[in-house]
Amino acid sequence: MSIEKALRNYLNCTGPKIKEKQFISYVTEDNVNAVINTLFSLVNEQIDDMNDSKALDRVVGVLQLLEVLLKSCDGINRKIVSRKILKIYEKLDRMIEEGRKKFKNIRKVQSEFNKVRRKLDVLIELNEERDTKQFDFVLYLIDDVKNVTYLEYAFSKIPSLANVKDKNEIPLFRILVKKYLESMDEICEDDMYYYHNLLHLLLTQKNFQLSNLEKKICLEEIHKYMDHLSFNKKAEKRNKKKLEAISSIVHQIKGNDEIKPNIENIASKYGVHIYFDSDQVESARLSHKPMEGVLSNRVVVDDYTISIDGEGAVEIDDCLSCKKLDNGHYLLGVHIASVLGYFPYESEIVQEAIQRAHSIYLSKSFQTKDNKSSKTIPIFPYEFSADKGSLKEGEKRLARSYFFEIDENGEVVAEKFVKSIIQNSKQMTYQEANRVLEKGSSDTELIELLQNLKEVTSKLDAKYKGTELYNKVKESREDVSELRVKKIGSENIVYQSMLLTGNRVANFFANHKYPLLYRVHEVNEENNQKLQDMINQLTETYGGDAFQNLYQLIDGLYPKGWYGVEGRHDGLDVDHYCHCTSVLRRAADIIVEHALEVCYDKNPTMEELENLREEIQSKASLINARQAPIEYFVKEYQKKYRR
Repeated sequence: MSIEKALRNYLNCTGPKIKEKQFISYVTEDNVNAVINTLFSLVNEQIDDMNDSKALDRVVGVLQLLEVLLKSCDGINRKIVSRKILKIYEKLDRMIEEGRKKFKNIRKVQSEFNKVRRKLDVLIELNEERDTKQFDFVLYLIDDVKNVTYLEYAFSKIPSLANVKDKNEIPLFRILVKKYLESMDEICEDDMYYYHNLLHLLLTQKNFQLSNLEKKICLEEIHKYMDHLSFNKKAEKRNKKKLEAISSIVHQIKGNDEIKPNIENIASKYGVHIYFDSDQVESARLSHKPMEGVLSNRVVVDDYTISIDGEGAVEIDDCLSCKKLDNGHYLLGVHIASVLGYFPYESEIVQEAIQRAHSIYLSKSFQTKDNKSSKTIPIFPYEFSADKGSLKEGEKRLARSYFFEIDENGEVVAEKFVKSIIQNSKQMTYQEANRVLEKGSSDTELIELLQNLKEVTSKLDAKYKGTELYNKVKESREDVSELRVKKIGSENIVYQSMLLTGNRVANFFANHKYPLLYRVHEVNEENNQKLQDMINQLTETYGGDAFQNLYQLIDGLYPKGWYGVEGRHDGLDVDHYCHCTSVLRRAADIIVEHALEVCYDKNPTMEELENLREEIQSKASLINARQAPIEYFVKEYQKKYRR
């Protein structure tokens, strides 16, 4: 029997009273408003059929079911509920006024109507109170908790939260637009990025609704502010980044109906830059000429070096060298491509790279402007990152070389970070390096180097372990911001070499109390243990093979790293860690290279340290804030272009 028929039978005294638990089990977020319309329709029918002797107790019983819905359900259009309740009030008043001649027992009718009014009073108060409470809850998450992840979780569990309004019927979205624009005026970058991400989050919610009137109000406010930022050419240039950020919000407010499904339109919604302007491309082309004076203070490294990367890698960030010393120790060299040897830190091309946060890797190719296919959106034009700045085999390149003298216990007994000029002796893939490790080669220098690297790695393995849960999760997570974790053969050689470098560079800054952009990863041990217990229980119950993708399932529960001016890395189990080994693909590494120029290559002044501290804090906020929009962009692109 349908719920409408059961309610009608109850009202007509031909069916039993419907139990609240049974009723609520029938209602879902998708049908709740339809059920409410049915309730109001039946109540109106009963009131229209009112006569002298008729009792409205069962009408009150049906309204009680509406009260249950208002208390327990989300996704209710509460404005329509308020309107329908007011119409019943008006109907009752009108019927009393018109019915003084129609009804013989007007007092009896008025008494029945008063029963209904009392229940309507409860409903209208409850409806308004519930709506305000939801708004207050969302505002608490926004203003006090200030965590986009928590808000994303709240919206996923209670989709109606995306459309809450304050007591003056002003939608949450309009309030956030105002906060966003105010944060720009106050030059508070943390707040600016935070509200920018919130607006993107709200606009991507499945249940989010923005009326044409609200669109008009918000866009008028935004365009007025954009005019303020660009009142002349000088102001427009100064506020270029702000205007680009606001434009991405404008593009999204206008709605997906106006957007053709191509990568440029999707990217513009999230402020993702795909292409480079002509000045940046020209700078990349001219990068074969290092800046004046940079060659005079560089060490020429003539050691045998190799690069080890995945198949198809075009941006070669790093090379390795390793030789045995007379005292039995090893001298490990980690040579990282330099960006700041070719461009000043303040240059437009470097600042654009930092704005992009990191190279974006897509699962499906897109067509570039020059009709080529690409799966990567780089932070530098390929003229630099894949050519002039890349550590290509047989080519002399500017680099920063990190030398570590490592004893038989895997301890670093001496270290030196130098600006260098290197030449990659051999460019290899992981598979090629593993083959040489297993089967040998006629190249004696290559065999000796790989054997030395293997021996050093075995010593570092004992020192740098990382937590088991972190390593397992990282193996299943595609995250360009972290080390490639797959500890076998040549991959482990690269992993340990990069981990050592990031740790030792970070230790230098921490020991000298110099400002640095640290990679931070904090884990709540209690939650960590709960996750591990769940994994152990599932594995014991169902077997490891059945749960080979288990760590992908818990990926969303395990915390991700971020950038900060302090903090340890719990996943790697080190007190200090930074990203400094992928300058061609990651903005954080460029900032660390800049910090080394200020603090390691010379003795910094107090003014230089303070300027560096402010710069790092600003860029940490920027890069952290860019992560969410980039993730949203990748998800939408993959969804629309799924094979």
